[in-house]
Amino acid sequence: MSQVLVTQTYVEPLGGEVYTLGIENDPIAKSRYKTSVDLTEDTVVITENLAASLKLSIGDQIEIEDDPFKIAEILKNAKGTGIAPDMMIFALERAKLFHNKELSYLNNETTALMVKTAEETDLIAMANEFQKVHPDLRVDIVEEDQAAKNNVNSLTLFIVILSILILIVTAIMVISNFDLFIYKNKNQFAIMRALGAKTAQLAKIIRIQSTMITGAGAFLGLAIAYTADQFLQPSFGRWFSVSLTQLSFAWEVAIPVLVVASLVIQLFLYIPVLKSSKILPLTILQENEELDFKNSGMQKAAIKILGISSLVSLLFGVILAVDESASAILILLSGFLLLTGLFLALPMLLTGLLNVLIPASKKFFSRNMSIALQNLKPQVKKNSFVILSISVVMIIAVFGSVMLSTIKQNNTNYISEQFPTSVVITSRIQQSEIDPIHLSGEVRNQVQGAQVASVSTFGGGELFVEDGTRSFDYTLGDLKALESTKVITDIGKENLAKAAIASPAFAKQHDVKVGDSLEIGIYSDEKQRAEYVTTMVVSAVSDAVGNGEVLFDWQAKALNTSSTNFNKAYVNTVDESLAMSSLETLTSMYPELIVNTHAAALKEASNMFLQRWAIFILVLIILVVSVMAGVLNTLLNNILAKRKEFAVLRTIGVRPMGIVKIIVTQISFYLLIGLVFGALCGLVFSLIVSLIDSGKVAFDFPLILGVAVSMWVVSLLIFIPVGWVMGNKKISMEILSDNK
Repeated sequence: MSQVLVTQTYVEPLGGEVYTLGIENDPIAKSRYKTSVDLTEDTVVITENLAASLKLSIGDQIEIEDDPFKIAEILKNAKGTGIAPDMMIFALERAKLFHNKELSYLNNETTALMVKTAEETDLIAMANEFQKVHPDLRVDIVEEDQAAKNNVNSLTLFIVILSILILIVTAIMVISNFDLFIYKNKNQFAIMRALGAKTAQLAKIIRIQSTMITGAGAFLGLAIAYTADQFLQPSFGRWFSVSLTQLSFAWEVAIPVLVVASLVIQLFLYIPVLKSSKILPLTILQENEELDFKNSGMQKAAIKILGISSLVSLLFGVILAVDESASAILILLSGFLLLTGLFLALPMLLTGLLNVLIPASKKFFSRNMSIALQNLKPQVKKNSFVILSISVVMIIAVFGSVMLSTIKQNNTNYISEQFPTSVVITSRIQQSEIDPIHLSGEVRNQVQGAQVASVSTFGGGELFVEDGTRSFDYTLGDLKALESTKVITDIGKENLAKAAIASPAFAKQHDVKVGDSLEIGIYSDEKQRAEYVTTMVVSAVSDAVGNGEVLFDWQAKALNTSSTNFNKAYVNTVDESLAMSSLETLTSMYPELIVNTHAAALKEASNMFLQRWAIFILVLIILVVSVMAGVLNTLLNNILAKRKEFAVLRTIGVRPMGIVKIIVTQISFYLLIGLVFGALCGLVFSLIVSLIDSGKVAFDFPLILGVAVSMWVVSLLIFIPVGWVMGNKKISMEILSDNK
């Protein structure tokens, strides 16, 4: 637990009070408020905007509550998250003296307590227990901040799923190349079996080889991860313009991940081991040539079971899940079950597609294309892993781009909600003495043609109902100006002094509608009860008013209390940059004011997004290069293994350019099928995962198309020369070549 004191302090250069915190020097407080220094009784931490307004830097002195303080740290304002308040942070014991200087000897109580809970704690249940003990206690759950929660959840989900998909594509690539290695050496295995080698002996040989491959890759990956984390991280921070905290290497995370990933890959490798070691010598030799894919009833049944399981899991996750965690797990399970089923169905789909394309190619295309497709049929089974590798890369590209684009879109929407106009002027002082009407006039004078509407800080009201009173928050504002700036679409009443615009939540909670009267009072500290002050009439119900609030006009004098001071001014202007320069005079007159622009907030958010985007693109490039290297190597080996077949084709009249066309057709078929299949799977998987977090899904089709085109172009650049070389080799030499 960590104590926090929320108060206000009078800042001499500003001539007013600023939102102030007193915190302890512990990890909870430092993590929550992003500080890194230990505060003493004569040091203070301030925010960046406040420092800029007062022209202060770290180490300078500032006078607060008649005492000098040294600035120990300046915190960056998170503009990318919208409009951020300014604050000053002191050591807790020093802030207690500000809280009540006259009675400082009474050891003032703090106003807040931060609690770090254990893992898997039911925060809602805990909050309810607190309020049972103290009914007036207000409990804020940090994780329930929807914008932050959605972004953190989306990024966490993105990292977990990306890791799983990378593990899958790695396993597929390893098993594909290892299976090719076993295929090319089946003659040797047959000879060993004929000489008396036992099944266990062959299995041991292959198992040792696969274990060495997995172990070498695992330890090399761990070494690279450690090196990157400890030595390359500062460089990454400079490249991507992001502040990174240097921490010790998380061995407690790395080792379990290493073990689990190695076991998964080893499990994949063990499949060809068992398959190759248990068959008889004659069967081994026959399997070298019998590669046709046969649709087994068991495999069809497995596909149906996976499809039904995916649908059931999705329905349970969306409709019947008891909490968000269970829902997320079930929806994710549904997505992976569906992908598994589609992967199993791919060879069958390929065979069916070839059965359709081969007759069509004879009628509508050249003989070379028909030959190329005909020669692909026996290779469908062996090359399914190649197509799956390409497909998983596309799934990662689609899913990653969708997740990051969705995060960007959600963040943009959140910022737009905070900026109903192009410029928003806020006060960093809680009890501002600025006259909002006078300020609006000053802004209009400074910015020609600007529309200005001001609103107040929160006021506390009491609504008189049949069974007593109910507390609610309200704000005051210039209703006509708010309507003209389109912050509110309809105020619905000419008598602004009596108009009340309610939020939908307030209207629903108190069962009021347009035309109803509201008897409103203000709580009196002296009489310890709510006293009636005025009656207002609901003129409109608007989504523009925040939850639980009511908006009145500045003309409602009875509700304009000491707590309803100037808070914000919404400014509509055509040229934001010109408005910013014009308002510099205003901010010099009123240092407490902060001018925020929609364009600047979006630019900051875009920079934050580009940091994540750059990392994803870097990962994607490495993944595409690695997978394509394995895929092209596998396809190249397959083509070289068919040299004798190409030589036979040349003896029956196929020209060298025809060989090039056959090879390019086969390679393009594998790539296009893998790319299209992967893109469709990625879109479906992304839509399923998006059910976890409600919101509009954004697709980045240019990136998806760019990855697909680049993979296809690179393949053509490699295989056209290969085809030309093979098409021009001596037929007599190629006929005698050993395919194995």
